[in-house]
Amino acid sequence: MSEAVQVLLSADASAPLVAGLPASVRAACLAARELSPRRVVIAGADAQFLRRWARPLALCGARVSGGDDPSALDARGPLLAVAADAFPDEGALAELASASGAAASRRAGGRTVAALCRAPDRLGAGTEAPSRVLARALADAAAGARVGRFLDARSPRGTRKLYASLAKDTDGYLARLDRRVSLALTRLLLPLPVTPNQVTAAGLALSLLGAWQLAAGTVARQVLGGVLLWASCILDGTDGELARLKLLATPQGGAFDLWCDHAAHLATFVALPVGVARLHPGMDWRRAGALLVLGVAASAATVWKLVLSVPERERGPHAALVERVASRDYVYLILLFAALGRLDWFVWAAAAGANLFWPALWLLARPARLSPSGPSRAAY
Repeated sequence: MSEAVQVLLSADASAPLVAGLPASVRAACLAARELSPRRVVIAGADAQFLRRWARPLALCGARVSGGDDPSALDARGPLLAVAADAFPDEGALAELASASGAAASRRAGGRTVAALCRAPDRLGAGTEAPSRVLARALADAAAGARVGRFLDARSPRGTRKLYASLAKDTDGYLARLDRRVSLALTRLLLPLPVTPNQVTAAGLALSLLGAWQLAAGTVARQVLGGVLLWASCILDGTDGELARLKLLATPQGGAFDLWCDHAAHLATFVALPVGVARLHPGMDWRRAGALLVLGVAASAATVWKLVLSVPERERGPHAALVERVASRDYVYLILLFAALGRLDWFVWAAAAGANLFWPALWLLARPARLSPSGPSRAAY
């Protein structure tokens, strides 16, 4: 579309919350990301509503006006109306807004939930209350292409689809099992005033406590350390789920999460050889410990250089595989070998694996770096 669209939503109090947020707030944030709209109007949104949801709206860059003032809408320019009890899937608003023809709409749950009108003056825009314009836009949307995917906020299927979207391609192979537990915890935390950064900090505290237990000289405490590390992995999933569901994801929060992960890794792999040395006092574990810590540090630096520091669109086909391998799946192995009283086996295996992993990454990156037609930096 050449002309920026107006987005009209509703703050209907009878509409259910979707994962802790009104569907209109979710739609406003997606509109800000996908459309760069001329204006976003939430009909019926009073000052209390706008204050309550000010933070997620501000973080996504949505400049929203509320109330029911006729002057809030312009009689000229395309108008995209979305029902209060529906919310768009990723890309649905952009698809609907770019539809050809004079009108387009989308149905969900047996009713029209979104409509595009290129002549909003016919609906009363600019002269009538936005709530009436919205109702008229949805009622008169029988004609036109039916495009975009919108989810029914009143149906459990819509919420399940939203939760299913939280899974990431970079989840570790075993960590995918953790998603069920972390999602259950996330659902419990959604109604509470808990921030993603608070969950991240709690996960770091559990990681450091788990590392301290791993450094102890008894099997029971080392098993406890493994359990605490597993619990910190659950929180490591929950913080991101909360951030995405509450629309509170920020670059600063992502950086905080990343550095907490680094601290957890370092504490764990320093604690492991200490614990093994205490459990087996007759053995010298300084060499294995040094190899393990150096290998883990080199692997972390290599993953950062070749994957995490590269924009996602420039990463090559190996990115997801590398991030899965570099995930915290190793916690399951720590827990297993701790229960067997053989963390020494894990230390040697991890030391060897880490020092094979990072050179292999550089070898994989070399063709991309040397290719005349490839990018100037390694990309996964």
